[in-house]
Amino acid sequence: MHSKNRKKLIIHIFITLLIVISSTTIHRKNTVLALQSPILSLPVNSYDENELKTKVETIYNKRSSVFVTGDLVALKDYFDTSQKHGQRAHEHEIKRVKYLQDWSKQRGIKFNNVQSTVRIKKIYPGDKVLKIALEESYKFDYIYPQDVTPVTNSFGIGIRHTLSLTKKNDKWKVYNDCYTDCFEDALQAYSGETLGSLIPPNWQDTYNSQDENIYPNTFNMSNSKKLNYNREKAVEYADKFCGAAWGSRNDFDYNKKYRDFNGIGGDCTNFASQVLADKEAGGLPMDSIWRCQYYQYGNSQGTTAWVNADGLKNYLISSGRGSVIKHGAFKELTEPQPEYPGGIIQKIQLADLVCYEKKGNIDHFSIITSHDSHGYPLVNSHTTDRYHVPWDLGWGDNKIRFFLIHINS
Repeated sequence: MHSKNRKKLIIHIFITLLIVISSTTIHRKNTVLALQSPILSLPVNSYDENELKTKVETIYNKRSSVFVTGDLVALKDYFDTSQKHGQRAHEHEIKRVKYLQDWSKQRGIKFNNVQSTVRIKKIYPGDKVLKIALEESYKFDYIYPQDVTPVTNSFGIGIRHTLSLTKKNDKWKVYNDCYTDCFEDALQAYSGETLGSLIPPNWQDTYNSQDENIYPNTFNMSNSKKLNYNREKAVEYADKFCGAAWGSRNDFDYNKKYRDFNGIGGDCTNFASQVLADKEAGGLPMDSIWRCQYYQYGNSQGTTAWVNADGLKNYLISSGRGSVIKHGAFKELTEPQPEYPGGIIQKIQLADLVCYEKKGNIDHFSIITSHDSHGYPLVNSHTTDRYHVPWDLGWGDNKIRFFLIHINS
């Protein structure tokens, strides 16, 4: 063979070997990555989504039933407490039950049903842990048991979860559950210890049927003159676009005209501004300080006064569009007065705002949208999503202070 041809053959063989070795190495690397990745280790279509939805709802509803029964011991069965994430989730749920039981007794109410429905957004299968992105819609039913004929009141809460499940003895349990909790600010005073049932078998005896209503049904529900601010439409808008909460009237979705700030600071102030200004809502005219520029695909841009809680509160007061009815702790706002037996909170009107202050900063906004059978003010908000929720629920820390802001029509 000619020396030139021999060299060409050797080079060809060498290049071929390099390609084969390289391909084999890449294949092995991909195989290792596939084994290490929990998303690739098991295909999504190996799960029946409807069946999984049913299983998750079963877990959540059994968990939610403890809000009513107070049986803390029963909670442990739904969590994988053999590892720290499951233990933490279990303890957090104990705190939630303790808080809600205390809050309801202080307000003279009794929860008789709590129901959860689930909408699965995405599934991330793994070898040992199944991760699910989902929305949960709570429906809370409660009564005032001292009433001669108790009326059932209902409110809704929407929570976005990243839930991780694992199987123990062929039974799904919560491995971890990450979400923004509507009760978070009220849980600081509670421990995650299980102390058995919180409600005695004869719980009705803890309420005195001769007691006066804690908040008599004398709240001012009349609308002020409709000049620039349409209160009726503002409430309708707040009900329509309150997101993942039970009671939402837009298929559990926000108004896509606006940017969603969930995950990047919260959407409560953005929503409050929408309720005040949108043409479907209150219709207050925007100005150079408080405005929102609309773009396609929901990427609207709002000014600081539009999206920032302290910014909106300061703007409303300084511009004269809002006035402070009173600023104070819960007891200060509900202390009986000659004109307002249920406290100055009775002065607030439909489509007015409540600001929630933590450590001197405004942390949250909600909109007054209704009153329950005892005239207790109910609110809507985003982050977490609320529909006709008692205005102070979840804000039980004594350090929390409230601004009651009347929108001047």
